[in-house]
Amino acid sequence: MEHIQKKLIVPSIFTTDGQIQSLESKNVFDYSKALEKALRYEADGADEIIFMDVTSIAEKRRNLPRFIKDVSNTIKIPFVFGGGVNSTKEVEELLSYGANKIYVNSAAVRNPELINKIVNEYGKKSLLVAIDTRQSFGNWKVYLNGGKSRTEIDLLNWVKMVEVRGAGEILVSTIARNHDENVEINNIIKKITDSTKIPIMASIGVKSHEDFADLFSNTGIAGVVSAHFFNSEEHSIQQTKTYLKEYFSEKENYEF
Repeated sequence: MEHIQKKLIVPSIFTTDGQIQSLESKNVFDYSKALEKALRYEADGADEIIFMDVTSIAEKRRNLPRFIKDVSNTIKIPFVFGGGVNSTKEVEELLSYGANKIYVNSAAVRNPELINKIVNEYGKKSLLVAIDTRQSFGNWKVYLNGGKSRTEIDLLNWVKMVEVRGAGEILVSTIARNHDENVEINNIIKKITDSTKIPIMASIGVKSHEDFADLFSNTGIAGVVSAHFFNSEEHSIQQTKTYLKEYFSEKENYEF
């Protein structure tokens, strides 16, 4: 009997501990609203939740310990927290508050040794490395600072480096995706999953159930991560899973 592969549907929530004043404020939630949203996602069938914190340094996340503890005490599914994590001390604090995993992004690029230190101290299951990427002149490059700053680092080389340094999981997020880039995105994600042994999650700005199905069909990803798709009242996690179960019912040994 062929092995059944569990595939994950993971909503992400942008959070802040300060005043929400940006133009995209409708997609960013203060900690109390974020907890309410997490509860709804859990009830709707989310496999885990990623909290992506955008609190500015000046605001200092004064309410963060209570927020993480409240999430840990309220929801039963695993959750990941990240955003501006730069040291093992921060990782230790966040794990002690109750987070299941921590993600790092730009800090790992600037200081790859941070990956080794976190894994050595807290184990690979505690760490997800997030990577922002965009295709530039035919080459996929790593971006920093929430996708604002381009580097000359090749995406596939960085993925391999992250794996070698011991990360337990990788989240690849494509920036400024256009719908006509689907094939290129699926191709690069497939190259990543074909060349790595650790779980790869993908965030590509899905806009339809078909986008989920295409990713699972054409790559070896462990799960799809999305903030905006599930933030809309038009879409639910349960509907997405029902669609995928029907789509793959006779094609793949996938479990959703």
